Formats: sequence, C-alpha cells, structure tokens
Amino acid sequence: MTWMLEERRTRRSPDRRRALHYQLEHTKEKGKLEALVVVGDDGLLLAGAGDSSVCEELGAYAPLLTRSPLGMRLPPLLRGGEVAVRHLELEGQPLMIAALGGGVARDALLSHSGQGVRRILSSN
Repeated sequence: MTWMLEERRTRRSPDRRRALHYQLEHTKEKGKLEALVVVGDDGLLLAGAGDSSVCEELGAYAPLLTRSPLGMRLPPLLRGGEVAVRHLELEGQPLMIAALGGGVARDALLSHSGQGVRRILSSN
C-alpha cells in the first residue's frame, strides 16, 4: 500500500517575501483578522496582509503597544479593533507579529503564524 501525503499549502514561492506574504494572508483569512503584520522592533514593516494603510499603522504602533501601559490611545485606523502583539526572535533578531481583530482564536493563530514566519525567514 502506498501512502501519499497531501500538500496543505496551495501557494508556494522560493522568494521569502512572497512566501511570507502568502503565509500571513492565509492566517489572516483563516482567523478572520482585519490585518496581520511582521515588523522589526523599530516598527518597520517586513510583511503584511490586509489593507496597506492599516498594516503600516499596525506595524508602526506594535513596538509602542508592547512597551506602553494598558489604555494607550490607538490611531484612527486601529480604533475599535482588538490588537495583539507577540514577540519573535529569529537568529538573534527581535521581531514582532501583530494582529488586528480575530477574537478568541487569535492567540493560537499568532503562535502558528510565528512558527511559519520562523520557518520562512530562517537561513537554512
């Protein structure tokens, strides 16, 4: 009997930026997120899925949100949405993954997406 493994990824790319975008877009759609971004600790956007203006704003505010007390006033494009930020470290470089929207499954999605980001950006 021969077993065949089914490939679960429908879009692939050898280009890391494109692969990262595909991964974020898939997680965004799966989790019904408004936006999902990967940023450096300086707030510079590495990749995003969602409206580009929202992604830029989410990326810029992600580092501030991790350092600020609760109740920080959000900029207009992020107001009214739940924002979550998780730290990642890749080969000694601090990164963040941030999401807008999502609800209860968001934490699991961010963890899963973080694993994909590490896989795609690792130097192996």
